[in-house]
Order: sequence, then structure tokens, then C-alpha cells
Amino acid sequence: MTWLIPSAIAIAAAASLVAIALHFIARSRPVAEIFPTARFIPQRAIHARTRSLALTDVLLLLLRVLAIMLLGVAVAGPLFAAGRRVTRIVIADRSRAVANIATVRDSARAYFRDGDELIVFDSSAARVAGATAIDSVAVTGARGSLSAALSAASRAAVRVAPRTDSIEMLLVSALADDETDDATARIRAVWGGRIRIVRVANAAAPATSGTLEVRAPANDAVAAGLSLLPMSVFSSPVRVVRERVTSEDSAWARVGGHVLVHWPVNDSSTNWVHRATIDAIGGVSANGETVVARFPRLWSLQGSAVARWADGEAAAVERAVGDGCIRDVAVLIDDASDVTLRAPFRRFASELVGPCGGPRSARSLSEEHVASLIGGGGLASARALSDGKTVWSRWTPWLLALAALLLVAELAARRTARAVL
Repeated sequence: MTWLIPSAIAIAAAASLVAIALHFIARSRPVAEIFPTARFIPQRAIHARTRSLALTDVLLLLLRVLAIMLLGVAVAGPLFAAGRRVTRIVIADRSRAVANIATVRDSARAYFRDGDELIVFDSSAARVAGATAIDSVAVTGARGSLSAALSAASRAAVRVAPRTDSIEMLLVSALADDETDDATARIRAVWGGRIRIVRVANAAAPATSGTLEVRAPANDAVAAGLSLLPMSVFSSPVRVVRERVTSEDSAWARVGGHVLVHWPVNDSSTNWVHRATIDAIGGVSANGETVVARFPRLWSLQGSAVARWADGEAAAVERAVGDGCIRDVAVLIDDASDVTLRAPFRRFASELVGPCGGPRSARSLSEEHVASLIGGGGLASARALSDGKTVWSRWTPWLLALAALLLVAELAARRTARAVL
């Protein structure tokens, strides 16, 4: 059992001691009555010293002390772990880095118990319920993100903290080099315990020959610029559609590794949501490759950003479909401009036609990075992970109600004692 605010018990104990002291100190003035033979008492001052210490109204004292202690315990918020000493959060990698998803399922199943949490991740992370969900874990074509996995696991830890004592995080992953980013180390530092690592085989980068297909109107500026890209840029089949996307295009994108780039010519080629304020901006960047020009901004895109405007808003987004992906590019190019014939545009476009999830690395994390990911110390304390804003004790309302009943009983007992006097 743990407490949300253990100091409340100490405060209640101090208040009880004060109540006991006041009970002994308090005096009641006796009722004045006329003594008939007072005339025989000599007219002189009479002094008498007496000391009396008697415990009276024991029931009143007990009711007051018990009510004060119950109020303190209610504010302290008792939490019972329901018999669970350690809860495990299992994180399963389903990204493109995994060579054999069956090994991930077997490892997750071996460590998962009833009451544990299961997190699956690729470029994003999600919680799945129950041991039966392990069998449905399948590899996706997206790049893995350890930052997303650790963040989701930390949120799950806060959720289970009230019903356990300690929490263990277990990571089943290929630990590919491209699964980390600048935020991974900072997110890992937030976790207050060690992480157990179960490493599975890393998939080799596929040896696919890239192709480029562009469906665009005649004399299209973007098509002219893409034709200048060397074929070495394409590591997977790429289809760039400057018109409306058809159902056949979407079906084509679901095939393993296919990249469908929807780069509309104008507003009539898409039904995207318009921005609240249509304006113009002077630059767009993708993975550090920047094109500076005056671009109109018509649409507001939602998804995983692969290119951003100069103010940080997404200019191109990617979403996974089947084993491939679709990229929506909201960069309008003026056909009268020669910007697509310049080297900055070619470097920028190379990022937009790259493989799903970005360039793929077959390298694994170094032993130094793995050691820092594991960390040191023991298991994470559930008490340290408890969020006081969201965690509450289900016993508090009952304790408050009982304390209120005791106070009512104390009032009744006090009135009864006065009536007897």
C-alpha cells in the first residue's frame, strides 16, 4: 500500500494530540446555587488549593480523535497495488527494420503476463490490449522510431502506476541505426529505471531497382525538373501524379516499397482542406534541402511531415498504405518559373521521391548506444511515476463519509452530555 500525500497522516496525528490536550484543559463552570446556611460562614477570605486530573467524556474524546485521523487518512489517499509487485511494459518493434516478425512475437509472448501493457511501434506507437493481440503484430513498411515507442511506454507507465509497486520496461527491437533521432536520448533520460533489451535480427536493405513514372500535363514544370534527376536517386518504384489520384493509383501504392507522390498542379487536382488564411511564403525545406522562391500556400496538411515551410508548417506529408506509402505535396510551382531547372530544386525533389520512411540504413546501433539505452539502476518506482493530477484513491470518498458520520455522532454525544449535567 502507498499514499498519495503521506504527510497528511502526520498532520492529522499532530491535530489529534492537540484535541487530546484541549480535552484535559477545558473546564466547565459549575451551576451556581444558593446555599441556605451561608450566614454561618465567617466573613473572611478563604483560600484553598486543589489539583484534579480526571479523564471524563471518554466517548467524546474517542469520536473526535477518530474523526480527525480519518480525515487525515482520506486526504493522504491510500493506494492498494492489488497484489501486483511488478508490472511489465513490453514494447514490440514492427518496423521495416525487423527481419523476422515471428521472433518479435515469440519474445513478446514469452515475457507478457496478464496485467502487463503491450506497445507496438514503427514510425508511431500504439497500445494494444491482451496477449492475443501479439499474434496480430505484423511488419509495416514504415521506419521505426524509438522516441515514439519510449514516449508511449512512459504514458502507459503513468496509467498503471496506481496498481503496482514497480514497473519494468522491456524492448523487443532490431535496434536499427535509423530508429533513433535527436530526441531519443532526452526521452530515455526521463525514465527512472533500467530497460531490458531483447534484440532481434535487423533486416538487410532491399536491393530493388528504382523507377520513376510521372503523370502530368504537357510542358509541366515539375515533370521537367524530375526528368533531370539521376536514376541513382530512386531506390524504389516512384509514381508522381500531378492530377487527381485514382483508385488504381492507391492500389498501386499498397505494393511493397511503392511510393506514390501526389503533387497537384492546382486546386482543381485535389480536395484537400484549405488553410484558414491563404498567403505566400518564401521557402520550403525537406531534410535540410531548401528551395527559396515565392510559393502560395493553399492547403493545410495533416500527417507525418517530410517537408516544411519556412515557418515550420508542413508542406508535404507521408502516410503509410499497405506496404507502401502516399506523399501529399502542397508546393505549387508556377509553370512560367525556371525554379525546377535549378540544382536546389533537384536536391529538394530527391527527398520527396525517396523510399517510404526516408533513406534506409542496414546498420545496427553501436554497443555504446545500446548500453546508454539500457541504462542502470533497478526497476522504475511506481510511486515516482504516479501523476498526482490524475491519480486518486477510491477509498477517499468513503473515508470522508465515515469521518462526517463520526462528527455527527460527536455532536449528538456532546448534546447528550450537556443534558445530563
